[in-house]
Amino acid sequence: MKSALMRPLLTVIACLLAMTAPVFGQSAEAAPVLDIAQDHYAAGDTVQFTGPAGLDLFLAGNRVTVAAPVGGSAHLAGRRIAVDAAVTGDLFAAGYSVTTAAAVGGDASVTGFEVALAPIAGDLRAAGSEVTLASVGGYALVTAGVVTLQGAIAGDAVLVADDIRFGPDARVAGALTIYAADPASITVPDSVAPATRVKIETRKSYDKGEWSDQMPMPMRMSVWSVIGGFLIGVVVSGLIAAMVIALAPKAVQNWRELALAHPGRAIWSGFLVTSALVGSGFVLMLTIIGVVLFPVMMTLTALAICAGYALGSYVLGVWLWLAFGKVMPEGLLGKFALACLGAFVAGLAWLVPVAGWLFVLGLTLLGIGTLAAFALPSGWMLRRETP
Repeated sequence: MKSALMRPLLTVIACLLAMTAPVFGQSAEAAPVLDIAQDHYAAGDTVQFTGPAGLDLFLAGNRVTVAAPVGGSAHLAGRRIAVDAAVTGDLFAAGYSVTTAAAVGGDASVTGFEVALAPIAGDLRAAGSEVTLASVGGYALVTAGVVTLQGAIAGDAVLVADDIRFGPDARVAGALTIYAADPASITVPDSVAPATRVKIETRKSYDKGEWSDQMPMPMRMSVWSVIGGFLIGVVVSGLIAAMVIALAPKAVQNWRELALAHPGRAIWSGFLVTSALVGSGFVLMLTIIGVVLFPVMMTLTALAICAGYALGSYVLGVWLWLAFGKVMPEGLLGKFALACLGAFVAGLAWLVPVAGWLFVLGLTLLGIGTLAAFALPSGWMLRRETP
């Protein structure tokens, strides 16, 4: 089963593959293709899917055509997208022109300048300049300049448009809410929905988010909840540092002394290591085969950032303590307090516009560069000699 968080990532990967195809002079016949389990990836100038049916699709290119039935979901990106065969699962499509000539068995999330959709069995989320709908089996949320409804919508419908056209077979079984610049210019025939189920509001009401008050559980955060969350984050950061100190006290001492002795070089080393981690992920994607390693590199980068921030916060707390002429505590509790002090000051730094973000970034790079000095072979980055 695919994770909902992986779908946008895989779609982005497919788009990057499409951009790399012209660079290497690949034609439509030589477009990069990759099959993993039940997933089919393809990219190029002209991409056409002709089967087999039992696959999830990830296609990207200038012209993308689905000419055979899709047994799973379809993730499509391109300038002109044509879905000429049925899609059993969900449809995710983004392009200048998106056209479906066959039914979609699941939900559809589509964006484009020109959008024309055949029947959708599930829910629909669409955005574009001109959006034409056949029928929708669930609810419909559409934002466009011109919306044309030719069939029935089985659920509720929210239409954000200045020009709405209803065909002879247009129906909305649920509540119909319309947001338009000039509500007086919008007329909804009784055959589409009775007046008791129609609400027409100004576009400003939608832009201001007044519709969010009708959500089942609006999110409301008090000042104390924000402060409490901030303090919990400080304590958690301190506990992480305390656990590492308890497990490897000598190593943490070496990290701390090296960072305090050469902060500028540590930050520069952290910048180089972070750039290498992030850049290597995108370079691997250019090899096509390395696409599967991209999530691994991004995970390593995220772990490095978290570890660097934790170490940087601890070093900041130690530096502040020593700057006031205090003696470095020997016990674990005192070092835990210093880690919390550093995390507290780093958290407050986020409140300062621009400069605060740069300060926390430097703090994180300081930690990454220090850790890299001990993780990489001696002499590659920051020197590991005891200050």
